[in-house]
Amino acid sequence: FEESSTVRGSGELSIKGAFHDRSIDSSGWMKGSGSISFESLRNMSKVREEVEFSQRGDLVFTGGELKNKKSMRLPLFENGTGASVSERFNTSHLDQSETSLMRSLGLHNNSMIYDTALAFEGKWDVENRRGWSIYMNRSKQSYVGSFQTQKMIEFDDSPSNRG
Repeated sequence: FEESSTVRGSGELSIKGAFHDRSIDSSGWMKGSGSISFESLRNMSKVREEVEFSQRGDLVFTGGELKNKKSMRLPLFENGTGASVSERFNTSHLDQSETSLMRSLGLHNNSMIYDTALAFEGKWDVENRRGWSIYMNRSKQSYVGSFQTQKMIEFDDSPSNRG
């Protein structure tokens, strides 16, 4: 599966997308009104237990309000303890370039990379988690105002990274 999109214009917008598999989960939505320039590419491949999902996007938004919610999950990470990255924003201006990649080769070979660079006016939240119980590792950041930021989050439980 491969999908590419290019959108330029102004007005009301609503974009939704999701990919669900037992080993990889990605979902998100974006809605608002204003002026937008958006280019994206999504690619998914699956061969037996091996699943790979990648996304790239460049987004420029001005002159209104744009909201989003996005999440990426690896349910099988570290033998089923799981890992996730989620992002939310509510902005009046946004310039974002983002790449994400998730790969699962089974219970003991999963990875995720989330890499974003953005400038925005409004609110942006990003959270990453490893684990789903009291032993969870979690990082949450929230910014309100006018910011420029770069963020890279990586999870990898492949045998070569266990030392």
